[in-house]
Amino acid sequence: MCSSDLEIPRGTWARRMVGDRVEILPAEIRLVLGRRDVLLLRNRDTVPQLFGPALMMPGQSFSLPFERAATYQFACTAHASGQMTITVEPMPDSPWARLRWRLGEWRRGS
Repeated sequence: MCSSDLEIPRGTWARRMVGDRVEILPAEIRLVLGRRDVLLLRNRDTVPQLFGPALMMPGQSFSLPFERAATYQFACTAHASGQMTITVEPMPDSPWARLRWRLGEWRRGS
């Protein structure tokens, strides 16, 4: 299992409270079963942050493993829209499909 790591930086909540449109997290995160299927979120801010089912206190981390390919919607207080989409894709089955997938990942810099 590999992870996709995200961090909520210190001062995020304060910036949002004064009207800054803080875009620290992507609107959509794409994960792949069997390769990158765990989301790890770290709260470096000084206030608690809500991410889906978890309330993360300052300094805490939250690890969310995925076992099924699907699209998930989560509430997220650190995200400008208040929501985040996580798309978990299946690992391609055939060797050629996996090669095409890996080449695409390499081009995207993953």
